[in-house]
Amino acid sequence: MAKNLVGAYGIAWKGASVVTEALRAFYAPHGSADRDIAGDLDVLRRRSRQLFQNNTFSRAMISSFDTNVVGTGIKARPNLMLSEMLGLTSEEAEKWANKTKVLFNLWATDKKCDAEKTNNFFQLQDLALKTALLGGDCFALSCFDKNFAPYGMNIKLLEGERVQNPLGQMNSDALAEGIEVDKNHAPLAYYFTQKPVWSFDDYTDFVDSVRVPAFDAFGNPNVVHVFTADRTDQRRGVPLLAPVICQLKQQERYQDAELMAAVISACFTAVLENNVPDEAEELYGNVPEEERVEKTQTDSYGNVIPDATRPSLEMKPGAIWSLAQGQKISSLNPQRPNVNYQPFVESIFAEAAAACGVSFEVVLRKFNNSYNAVRAALLESQKTFKKMCMNFVADFCKPVYEKWLANAVLLGIIDAPGFFDDPIKRKLWSQCLWIGDAAFLLDPKKETEAIKMQIDEQLISRDMACAMVNGGDYRTVAEGHASELALRKELGIGEPGSVSKTENFSVTSDDPEQSALQ
Repeated sequence: MAKNLVGAYGIAWKGASVVTEALRAFYAPHGSADRDIAGDLDVLRRRSRQLFQNNTFSRAMISSFDTNVVGTGIKARPNLMLSEMLGLTSEEAEKWANKTKVLFNLWATDKKCDAEKTNNFFQLQDLALKTALLGGDCFALSCFDKNFAPYGMNIKLLEGERVQNPLGQMNSDALAEGIEVDKNHAPLAYYFTQKPVWSFDDYTDFVDSVRVPAFDAFGNPNVVHVFTADRTDQRRGVPLLAPVICQLKQQERYQDAELMAAVISACFTAVLENNVPDEAEELYGNVPEEERVEKTQTDSYGNVIPDATRPSLEMKPGAIWSLAQGQKISSLNPQRPNVNYQPFVESIFAEAAAACGVSFEVVLRKFNNSYNAVRAALLESQKTFKKMCMNFVADFCKPVYEKWLANAVLLGIIDAPGFFDDPIKRKLWSQCLWIGDAAFLLDPKKETEAIKMQIDEQLISRDMACAMVNGGDYRTVAEGHASELALRKELGIGEPGSVSKTENFSVTSDDPEQSALQ
């Protein structure tokens, strides 16, 4: 008896049943991560980009991720840990980190760091993330430009379509979707097309591919690959909008239909009722013939052609139509705009945003609820943004920085003893913190007071507090305060706080009865 039940579906789990009415038409195909993606990725990319271009919510979704993850740029802050292993004192390590930070920023803020010479490094971050969100993944190659002194290194971004198998090679376990892997599924090489897919010059140029090894002789990646894996053994990513493409496209169609219905209802003031069928006239709208987009077809003498194709109905608001005998006016109430439109579409927005890990209030920038509800929506969305930021730093920022640092050490711009001799020292020299924009403070006063309490209780450092409030670092703030203090002493200006305040005016401490505004 037990042997007969082996392999039967739906015995232990109802979700596996193939006989229940709810599930017997539910077909789930077999497939590895790569096989499931390979057949659909091209269509998903094209549809995702079309939604971004034409669907307002889709564009708002991508823009929200882009703004909250990258924002104005994720800044590098070199931070040497275990400096004694590098033969440096704490002061020397701090001096080295500050020098490296300045030199990297000089490279990062120069648009020559982009092979296309159109973006600086922080703008490249924005473009790389947006490309990965829309296309599933983004690739970057380091190039050398002898005219870009003293570094020579720049970055070339490529869309996912640029990575594909050489012409005539089918997908296999070793090579699929342009990525060659070893037995552990680690990348060995990438195959890039010579030109963008479907470029202007020749539609066949993209079949010529170049093999680029995944890593250089020092173990640093030659190819930067930005994507998020949802399964093991997955070598390509899918667009962020992939799970909600169907819902968002249907919502777009519904929105267009509701908008058109509202426009038409605004044009209608009255309709004509005719009790004499033989005298009924065709309705062509109330737009004069000379103003119509689609003209009525006439012959060379200006007479209307009887059998010609009927022109489309064209209407404009505020017109008065004359009535024929036997006709009467009947009021028209099309019930547009639809009062149920907003709650219906917001339910779609809420599900689509939740599928991507954020609150729809954050996507739409719509904060109409209570303070606690809005704060909860912001904090929940920040979890997703922080996670994506961490992944983006690991996939893009960190490899680019390490490549730049190795190049700077090789050229003698930065001194890092043992960098190329000891892998552990190379990792220690390459340690870096990445600081993004500060999170939005819904109530700055309350949240600043909360941060101050955390500092007083020694739960966070002042450096962490600066990163939370303005995305900066405490050393820069402290050096600014020291410079301002010296300037005030030089000019004989009192310290901030020496001016007392009344309820309505700021007054000097020397004469509290006299307003400073008088």
